[in-house]
Amino acid sequence: MSIKETAHEIVDGLADDATWNDLVRALYKEKKITLGMTDLEVVKSELSDAEISTIVARIQSSSSQPDDMRNTRNYKPGNAATVGMVAGVIAVLFALVFPPISWVAVPVAIVAGFIGMQRKEEKSWVPVLLGLVAIIPFIELILETAQ
Repeated sequence: MSIKETAHEIVDGLADDATWNDLVRALYKEKKITLGMTDLEVVKSELSDAEISTIVARIQSSSSQPDDMRNTRNYKPGNAATVGMVAGVIAVLFALVFPPISWVAVPVAIVAGFIGMQRKEEKSWVPVLLGLVAIIPFIELILETAQ
C-alpha cells in the first residue's frame, strides 16, 4: 500500500466533523508519526487513547515558550535597555576574571536599566538584575575584608 493510499484510509476513517487534533491522534494511533514518543511507545503494538493524549500533551508542553523567546523579531528593546544589557553581560563575565572592567560595567548597566524603566522600554529590568548579580562578588569581598 502506498503512502497516499494509507493517508486516504486514515482520513476516511475519521468522523465527518473531525478536527486537526483528531487527525493527529489517528496518525499517532497508526504510528505514522513518532515525534515525541518514547522508545517504549514506538515499539508497543498498540497505543491507548490515554497514551496518545500523554504524547500530545508532552509535545504541547515542550513548545509552550513565550513568543518573544521563539521569535526574536518580536522583541525590540530600546537603546537604554540594549546598552544596559550589554554592560550587564560584560559585568557578569568579568566580575571574577578582571574586576576593574566590572566596576565600570555594573553602574552603566544599572543606570541604563533604570533609564529604560523610566522610558518604559521592554525588558529594561534585565540590565538592573545583571548589574546586581555582578556586584555580589564585590559585596562579599568588602564584607570579608571588613571582618
